[in-house]
Amino acid sequence: MAVNAETIKLGPCKVTFDVGGTEPIVFEQTQGGVVLTYEETTRDINVDQLGTSPADAIITGRTATIAVPVVENDLEKLAAVIPGAVLVVDGTDATKKRVDVSAAKVERLFKYAKKVQLEPLDSGASADDIVTLHKAAAQTNLNYTYSYDNELITNVTFRAFEDAENGLISFGDPTATATP
Repeated sequence: MAVNAETIKLGPCKVTFDVGGTEPIVFEQTQGGVVLTYEETTRDINVDQLGTSPADAIITGRTATIAVPVVENDLEKLAAVIPGAVLVVDGTDATKKRVDVSAAKVERLFKYAKKVQLEPLDSGASADDIVTLHKAAAQTNLNYTYSYDNELITNVTFRAFEDAENGLISFGDPTATATP
């Protein structure tokens, strides 16, 4: 059997949140690997005549997430990926900033969902290698270890929701259009 090395994809990627928006957030510095997860849940259809062997299975749900271990320390990006967070910029000195997060608010994620794209940075990558979550909200977990041996990693997981056209995830060139 001959191996087609062109079909083997390698390397890091960049992740863009709010693709097509007025101010997309691009994460290009990660550590530990960006992880795309697509999963289907199913329910078996059983009939008495087959005992416990299923006659068929039904897909009952689909989920997609992109886990991004961000190594960039950027307060504006942090505020953009923590739902309900507020970036405070000092009124007299614009270099003084902070991100405020309230524990008193219950936030629904869907209203924060935007288009997310994962683009491999391999020199052989093409538009066919792009993965798009049509509508995804960020969930952010911080676990900073302040030491000489560790970088500060902000773990951002983009969780996909179905968009208005029933799209969840797409693999390949986002500019491809279906023929009528």
